[in-house]
Amino acid sequence: MKISQERLKELRKIFKEDFKADLTDQELHDAAFNLTGFYGTLAKMATQDINNHLRLEKEPNGWPVDAEWGTCSFCGLYMSMQGAWFDKFGHKCKFCQRAVNEGVIPSSICRNKAKWFSFEDLKDTFGMHQNTIRSLVRKGDLKDRVILNDAGKPHFTVFLREENYQFLKIDKDVPPSESEEYDQQVAKWAEDHKHRIAEQNKTNEKKAKSKI
Repeated sequence: MKISQERLKELRKIFKEDFKADLTDQELHDAAFNLTGFYGTLAKMATQDINNHLRLEKEPNGWPVDAEWGTCSFCGLYMSMQGAWFDKFGHKCKFCQRAVNEGVIPSSICRNKAKWFSFEDLKDTFGMHQNTIRSLVRKGDLKDRVILNDAGKPHFTVFLREENYQFLKIDKDVPPSESEEYDQQVAKWAEDHKHRIAEQNKTNEKKAKSKI
C-alpha cells in the first residue's frame, strides 16, 4: 500500500506535536500502514452497521444470528449462538433475547451498561459478595431479574439501576451510553446513504432520458 509523502509529512507532524515523538522513516511508514489498516477495519464495521440499520427498517423485529458460536452482547458470555437473535438492541443469545421478549428485562437497558449491574459489578463497585447479595435479595433490599436457560435454571442475573438506586445510594438516571450515541450516528450515516442513492438514481434517470 502506497502512502503519499504529503500524508506521511502530516503524520510525522502529529506524532511530534501531540506525542513528542520523532519517528524514523521506517517507524513512520509502519505507523501509517497500521493506521490505514485500522481505518479500513473500522470502515468495514461501520458499513456492516449501516447495512444492519437499513435491513432493520424492513425487518424491525430482527433476524437469527448466522453463527455457531459467539459472545452475547448483553450477558457477555461466549456460547452457542443457536437460537440467538439480532435486532436494534444488539445480538443476544437465545436466553437473553427470550428475557427481552417476555419482559424479564427491559430492552432499554441492552445498549447502556450503566442501567444495570451483574453480581460481578456489585462486587467490584460496592464490595458486595455473592452470598451477601443473595441475602439482600431474599430480604427484599435488592431486586433482581433472573434470566433462565432452557432447563429453567438461572443463566444470568441482572440488577436494574432504576429498581435499586435508592438502596445502593446512587443516581437513578444515567446519560446516554457510547453505544446509544453510536446508534444515532449509524442512523445518520444510513440516512445520508439513502440520500446519496436517491440522488444517484435521479442522475441515472436523467441520463437515460437524455439518450432517448
